[in-house]
Formats: sequence, C-alpha cells, structure tokens
Amino acid sequence: MSAKRIAILNKGRGKQHGAALLVMLVILVIGITAVLITSLSTTALKNARQKTTSDALVQAKDALIGRAISDSNMPGSLPCPDTNDDGSAELLSGNDCPSYIGRLPWKTLGLPDLRDGSGERLWYALSPAFRDDNSAQPLNSNTKGTLLVYNADGVSLQTQTGYNAVAVIFSPGSPIGLQTRSSVAQQNSAANYLDIANSRNNASASGPFIAGDQSASFNDQLLYITTKDLIPLLEQRVAGVVKQALTDYYAANGYYPWADSVPASSDYDANYGLNRGWLPDNAATSYSYYHSTPNWVAGSPPQWFFDNHWYTLIYYSVARYYTENPSYCYYYGSCSSSGTLNLNGVYGVHALFFMPGTYAGTRSLTDLTQYLEDSQNNDDSNDFYVTPTSQAQDRDRLYLLP
Repeated sequence: MSAKRIAILNKGRGKQHGAALLVMLVILVIGITAVLITSLSTTALKNARQKTTSDALVQAKDALIGRAISDSNMPGSLPCPDTNDDGSAELLSGNDCPSYIGRLPWKTLGLPDLRDGSGERLWYALSPAFRDDNSAQPLNSNTKGTLLVYNADGVSLQTQTGYNAVAVIFSPGSPIGLQTRSSVAQQNSAANYLDIANSRNNASASGPFIAGDQSASFNDQLLYITTKDLIPLLEQRVAGVVKQALTDYYAANGYYPWADSVPASSDYDANYGLNRGWLPDNAATSYSYYHSTPNWVAGSPPQWFFDNHWYTLIYYSVARYYTENPSYCYYYGSCSSSGTLNLNGVYGVHALFFMPGTYAGTRSLTDLTQYLEDSQNNDDSNDFYVTPTSQAQDRDRLYLLP
C-alpha cells in the first residue's frame, strides 16, 4: 500500500475518533443537565411546599388572633380544637373543651380548608385559660398562657420572651416512623400526626412542645401565639369600649365619672372628689343632696367588660373642671387652662386613661410601675402626664378624650 493511501486511511480514522469523542461529550452534557434539572426541580418543589406550609400557619395565626379580638361575648377567648376533623370547634363539655389539642377549626374561624405543604390539615393546641367559657373569667391583660414551647436548642419560649404560649398551631407534615393515618380513629389521633423530639411530645395537649430541626424522625413545623401577640391588639378594642363609655357618660350627665383610689384593698367604686386612680366599675357616688353621680349608662361599657375585670387594670384621670363638681377645681388650685389635664407639658385634655399592656409577672394592686412605666405617670399626685416613651408591645398605652 502506498504511503499516500496509508495517510488517507489514518486521516479518516482520526475523524471517526473525533466524532466519537464529540458524541460522548454531548451525552455527558445531557446527563449533567438532567441531574441539575432534577436537583433544581426537587429544590423548587421543596421550596413551594415550605411556602404553602408557612402561608397556612401565618393565616391560621392571624385568624385566631382576629377571632379572639372580635369575640362578642368574651373578647380574648379562642375556640376549642376540632377533634373529629369536620372543621368546626367542639362544643364545651361542662366548662371545658373536650380536648385542648386537635385540628384547627377552620370552618369556625371562617377560613378555607387550610393544608400544609404535604396536604395535611393543621393541628392546634389551646391554653385552657383562654377557652371561650365564663368559667375562664376574668380574661384580661393579666391572663397568662400556660403552653410551653422549646426550640431546637432546648431553650424555652418563657426563657426567650418571658411569656408562655396562648395557642400553638402545627403543620404535621407527611407520616414518619410508626405514624399511620388509614382509619378514622387513626386520623383523629394526634400521635399519628405530631412528633416527639428531645423527650418533648407535640401530641400532648399540655405540652411542652418542641420546634425541632427537620429530620427523618421529626417533620412538625409550628407557630405560636403569646400574650404579647394578642393582648396589645385586644387592649385596643377594650380602649375603644372605654372611650365610648366615657363619652356616653358625659353626654348623659355633662361631666365624667370620678375615679377610685389605689389602696391595697380597692373596691373599684368611684370616690367622690377623686379625679385620678382606677377606672371604677361602679361610677355612682353620693356626697350630699346637691352632689351625687349616677352609675354608668346602661350597656356602656358592655357586661363582658365588668365580667372580665378590665376596670382593675385601667388607670384613669379626669380634669376637675369636667367632673360633677367643678368647684373642686378651684378648691385644689388646678384651674389652669380651664382646669384641663396637662399632657407632655400642654394643657387641654379633659380625661385620659392608660391600658397597661401584658405583664410577664404577677401585678400588685398598689405598684403602679407595673401598669405605667414612665415615672411621671406613676406618682399619683398631680395632673401632669406624658405619652409613654416605649412602643414595645407589652408596654402601656395612653388614650385621651380631648
């Protein structure tokens, strides 16, 4: 074979080898692309499921808080959990919920059929102190949640914030371990949905609960409601009721009610001539034939206000010129600017009151620093007030009638 022929053959073989390498490269690229696409699809699916779960938990938390604030009979209260998966809160059994853990009562809350990223309905645990029953009264700013939640590091919610939970909402995720969800009985058992981690059992009605790290043996996710989430918003509703009651009283009588004193054994009856102290539950007083005051206007405040002892928390002050006996204004030498109250160095306020915010400890009746944080509001000796400096959720708030 000639040298020229051999060269031609070798050149052909080189082209074949090149083509084969190109084909192998294309196959490799396709394989890598497929792996990347699969990985990206898995990540996207995981992210989508997580968003579904997060959105459902937030929507449930907002609905529970909204329901508590708007409740017409006992504001602040929450419905019993759903124990038969029909979407409705269970009726009370005597004075208690049949169970303090169950599914979120989405129908009762006016929600759509919320599901987590695994397609499961949400679960819900309730602190008995916030149940919707008269036996739970008084329910007010001093009421404490009783549910304890721990994070993955073993630190309790109370250690973190000073407050236990009022309610806990769970996303159960898909079944893990020995969890079985075939029969109706299994589907109504919290243990087949909620997990155990670090010796803490989310299926226990009283807790303590665990917000653990996701793993093959734990896939619960949860949100909780504390009094710091609930009470400040609830107090806004109560403040509206108090402002309306004071406005109604003034419209009916031409003056505002007297206050009650702040001793160790307050009876919360108005004391004639006292223009600062607790908002009275009984506004009626009698000083003489010419000077007496009636009780509150019927229905204002509503009965739930008295039943839940909101008046025991509200510090109230009225300008002497706007009381039943304006001559007290002159007797006490406080007639500057028509006898109005001084707020932030300016006269002009007829009456004001403070909502105290929630409190981690136990309040004393005589320690006003546990109700009013700014010192100029706490001395109970003059009619000079300042707007609270802190905007923290658990601090006091000032409301006024100009």
